[in-house]
Amino acid sequence: MPIHVDVYHPGRLIIAVVRGAFTVDDVREAVQQALASDVLHYGKIIDIASPTAPMDKAGVEAIAALVSRNSDKPRGPVAFVVSPGQAADNAETFAKLTGGLRPVKVFQSLHEARKWLGENSRP
Repeated sequence: MPIHVDVYHPGRLIIAVVRGAFTVDDVREAVQQALASDVLHYGKIIDIASPTAPMDKAGVEAIAALVSRNSDKPRGPVAFVVSPGQAADNAETFAKLTGGLRPVKVFQSLHEARKWLGENSRP
């Protein structure tokens, strides 16, 4: 699977790493796993720094709609990590479409993303 997800329960952290070619169905499967595991309140680092091709806008909208359908549950902050110079359009579109559900921010450094999550996660 092009999306590798690790859940760290003691730190209440989810790390998802996207590598190579991926589809909306791949993302949907990862989101559904998080929903089934009842870990939406955990902080999330989503590393999209090296996919082969970015997801199209329709795909981002579909994922935002899936996440928004379960908006009655508490949400943890999301830190997207992109490559320097990589357009952060998809992450920013996702943030706008799910605005108000949780803090979302885009970073070019895993270290900065982790630091921000620490400052914006609830114990």
